[in-house]
Amino acid sequence: MKKRIRWALCLALIPAALMLSGCLFNIFQTARMIGAGNMAVTIGTGLMDIVVDEDPNWNLTPQARLTFGLSDTVNLGFQTGAMVPLSTGDFGWMGAKGDLTFSIIDDPESVSLAMGFGGGYGVEFLNWGVFGEILLNVNSTLPIFLAYQPTIPLQGDGFVIWHHIAGGLALPISETSTLILIVDYRNGLYSFGLALEIAF
Repeated sequence: MKKRIRWALCLALIPAALMLSGCLFNIFQTARMIGAGNMAVTIGTGLMDIVVDEDPNWNLTPQARLTFGLSDTVNLGFQTGAMVPLSTGDFGWMGAKGDLTFSIIDDPESVSLAMGFGGGYGVEFLNWGVFGEILLNVNSTLPIFLAYQPTIPLQGDGFVIWHHIAGGLALPISETSTLILIVDYRNGLYSFGLALEIAF
């Protein structure tokens, strides 16, 4: 009964998350699996500078992510968010993406490794795009995680692969919540992010 309520809550939250507008620049995701029948909600924001004519143009990128535990070794995730230029305050929807992640190694005493794939629509992909993902957690005193997403935009001239690299700390606050601090790099842009993940 408890799991049914969780799944019903998850399904009700998907439209709300997808209606948030969002730049998907930050990889607010680690190699940790959330467990069969469980869900996690991650709310965060990034801060990045998109230089225009040599002038700084700082942007907030509020984001939301929903993760569902399809099994103890498989997660299904959906992410969306917004980009808000600090100079204008304009709020614009940046797209949505989904991914399927599989646990390869999960040793709480040493490392966790997960791999997956996904796709979506938005500014990050210049319309539609697909991506792979490799996620590594170092489970030690300092909980470091690294993420790599090679991305292929499906529209445009020719075949190109963009490399999205991220790293940071996944600091456990309790058994069900984690504070994520991250730095992302992709196509010459850096983004600094902060998020809170809560599992149910």
